[in-house]
Amino acid sequence: MPTRHSKLRLLAAMVPAMLALLAPPAQADDYPSKPIRFIVPFSAGGQLDYVARLVAKPMSQELGQSVIVENDGGAGGTVAGAKAAIAAPDGYTLLEYGENFPIAKHLMPHLAYDPVTAFTMVAGISISPHIILVSSQLPIHNLQDLAAYGKAHPGALSYGSPGLGSSMNLTFETIKRHFGIDAVHVPYRGGANMLTDLAGGQINIGVIAVAPAMPLLKSGKVRAIAVTSADRDPVLPDVPTVAESGYPGYSSGSWAGVAVPKGTPPAVIARLNQAVLAALADPQVKQALMSQSFTAIGGTPEQLTQRVGRDSDRYGPLVEQLGLRGN
Repeated sequence: MPTRHSKLRLLAAMVPAMLALLAPPAQADDYPSKPIRFIVPFSAGGQLDYVARLVAKPMSQELGQSVIVENDGGAGGTVAGAKAAIAAPDGYTLLEYGENFPIAKHLMPHLAYDPVTAFTMVAGISISPHIILVSSQLPIHNLQDLAAYGKAHPGALSYGSPGLGSSMNLTFETIKRHFGIDAVHVPYRGGANMLTDLAGGQINIGVIAVAPAMPLLKSGKVRAIAVTSADRDPVLPDVPTVAESGYPGYSSGSWAGVAVPKGTPPAVIARLNQAVLAALADPQVKQALMSQSFTAIGGTPEQLTQRVGRDSDRYGPLVEQLGLRGN
């Protein structure tokens, strides 16, 4: 039988192992030691790809390791989300996270992962308002005109968005309900085809981010009647906000941030947050964002988590009301 002293010796021998198990995760000083992949949930050349590549270079400089952008589009971003959700929570896999994920939580309830709880937020990158466009052939210059035209011509108006269940689709449905606008939704696979049809008169209204709309606005083929940001867009100072137009307090937009798999050590998250904020402080990054009507978000992980919660609360009931929730 083991003696009391032998038990104490055994316990003493176990203490270092026990302490090792209880020790905190690796500190930020130990991270990173190899390249980091930054998964973008949409194809190359789009707005989110632009933003990711814009911050990846200064983040690499700040972290001392390459931040490699990896495009993986499909299913509204959920394909890339699935890849990120099962990645090791070690800070070497980042996901460009946006409002498409809290929307997907309600659109696709039977995904293999939860698009909200499977990730920990790191920092916001940017937000761009949606812009409401009409064909320049229509006698419509504001949202009140649009509502009046729809009432005078029942069933005549149609609006296009970059996809069913996209934030643009849900944004305009919210605005439709508030102003009493009669318009049928025509979903597109992306914004480029939608803009082409709007310019050609196949649809009357379009909802999209500001930057892709600028060439058509400059050509005079379409007219901007409202932006969804809280304040007017500096690129379009004469275009009123939705809030100014009769929907007090309303604002929305397409935003991007950085998230990591749940379980990533807090020290690593803090280091990544520092790197994102340093990238957003770069004068060249600031100018490039402004040139495309993006506003930097930055902030803490907690602030981005709150944004995700607000979007889930905002869009979830609307997905239900429109019958968009998947089986």
